[in-house]
Amino acid sequence: MTTCLEVSPLRDPDLFRRWLERMPEPRRQKVNAMRFEEGRCLSLGAGILLDRALAKRGVDGRTVRLAEEEYGRPWLPDYPEFHFSLSHAGSWAVCAVGPAPVGCDVERLGRGDERLVRRFFHPGEREALAREKDPEAWDRLFTRIWTRKESYLKAVGRGLSLPLDSFQTLRAEPGVWYDEHEMAEGYAFCCCGLGERPEAVRWERVLPDVPES
Repeated sequence: MTTCLEVSPLRDPDLFRRWLERMPEPRRQKVNAMRFEEGRCLSLGAGILLDRALAKRGVDGRTVRLAEEEYGRPWLPDYPEFHFSLSHAGSWAVCAVGPAPVGCDVERLGRGDERLVRRFFHPGEREALAREKDPEAWDRLFTRIWTRKESYLKAVGRGLSLPLDSFQTLRAEPGVWYDEHEMAEGYAFCCCGLGERPEAVRWERVLPDVPES
């Protein structure tokens, strides 16, 4: 399941404070390390989504132990069967969870760059973009590929140790699946999973309601 949260309500100081108090110390440190309000709200929004995902499984997100694998992928040592991924951009935070490794990404449209294509995209992806002559459609395809790449890197847990131009995302590898959703205008959302694809990949939009005590 993938949940998405629009973080602008967290600009309310009281709501922000109440949610921040609920976060485990590592998340509070991440939030407070952000220089600008936008970044603090996004980081807190990601923490809220993880907290809710854990609560659905009867796990208290305030006390759960978090750790990082070799290349920085977060995991829960006490719940190794709980796979999750977090992302945020613009005004949206995203959390994907599943029974097998997953990755997710959200990106704003309008940020396509030919230099990034030449440097980071697989030849097959570059060819697909070269065939697209409409600027708006080109940017949408660029962003779709970019979110797929980010999601895949998170799912396999290799980070940037795996060169971005070494794998093709428009043709999925065996045991790799992608699911995309238009949760908000002007953004691209993507989830990548390893193993067998679920019959239905659920996407849900949630609100940062006042946290329970």
